[in-house]
Amino acid sequence: MHTKLIDAAIKLYAIHGYHGATMRKIADEVGIKPASIYFFYKNKEELFMAAFKQLLDNHFRKMESIVKENQDRPVEEIFVAMIHGIVAHHKRDMEGTDAYISLVTAPMKEISSHLFQHMQRYNQWLSESLESLLRKSYPNITAAEIDRIIKQFVLIGNGVFWGIKLYKDDAFEEQVTLAIQIIRALFDELDEKYA
Repeated sequence: MHTKLIDAAIKLYAIHGYHGATMRKIADEVGIKPASIYFFYKNKEELFMAAFKQLLDNHFRKMESIVKENQDRPVEEIFVAMIHGIVAHHKRDMEGTDAYISLVTAPMKEISSHLFQHMQRYNQWLSESLESLLRKSYPNITAAEIDRIIKQFVLIGNGVFWGIKLYKDDAFEEQVTLAIQIIRALFDELDEKYA
């Protein structure tokens, strides 16, 4: 029942936002009485946090799997694969993407705290993974250069994520192409300095 409630909550957050996704609507979506939800979650905020955690964890696992699946490819191709992975993950689950955006903008203190903790954990993993890949390909690369490349990648990835909602069809594809061109230019620069 936990999974059904979370799935229903995500669907309704995507459609109605945090305030519009009432416990009654969530219960109706699952086919139970609203009071039954309180057997599983003490309040709307707890269900909200469970749904938000699921969305964040799904994205994290997807990024981990992309790095693992591509670990033997050139580092530049791993970065490109991660951009394509962001697109595929969020395009494949537009409902989850819409819910994520709705939840990120919800007026809950807990969400800010949870998002910050998740992003700390995710950024730690991302930094360590990308640093390891960069050092493997460019043994003489400086720490400052690694930091710059990782920050630029995060900026590009965030732009691609938000572009999913801002641009349609060909315009979005152009944004992805431009993002990949920027990544390739970063690696051309690294190749000139360190290869």
